[in-house]
Amino acid sequence: MDVNKLLDELEDLVEHGHGTYLSRMRFFRKAFFLDIDDVLDLAHQVRASLPQQIQRADQITRDKDRILSEAREQADRMVTEAAEQAELTIRQAQEESRLLVSSHEVTRQAQQEGQRIIEMARQEADAIRQGALEYARGILDRVNQSVDSVAQHVAQVQSVAHQAREELK
Repeated sequence: MDVNKLLDELEDLVEHGHGTYLSRMRFFRKAFFLDIDDVLDLAHQVRASLPQQIQRADQITRDKDRILSEAREQADRMVTEAAEQAELTIRQAQEESRLLVSSHEVTRQAQQEGQRIIEMARQEADAIRQGALEYARGILDRVNQSVDSVAQHVAQVQSVAHQAREELK
């Protein structure tokens, strides 16, 4: 029920002795007396203070709404900033990952290229070694042939020397 309407009925009851609550108050077990001026003064004070209280309540409600609005805005900003920071972190992590993968790929390719070069060097070294062995065998064969030839000449010379000795005897 409206506070002002209740206060009007209280005033009517006190001033004129009738109102909607009078029927409930017909039988009194205890008698009591009220100073009508005090009751009316009190009712006027209540009525006068109500707008101030309502204004204060309205101000509190506006302050509450403003604070809630600011809190929502701040929360929205924080969520937006957190989302932006998360997006930035994700992008940085992706870039680092891409760089690491790229670096790893470059390293892997360099290792493969190094292995290929080492294998080519081994094959070339084997070919050079094989060529050197064949060359050395060829030289040894010629040296052997030369030694055999010299040995044959020495044998012929010995044979001639032996015949010459025999003839001289």
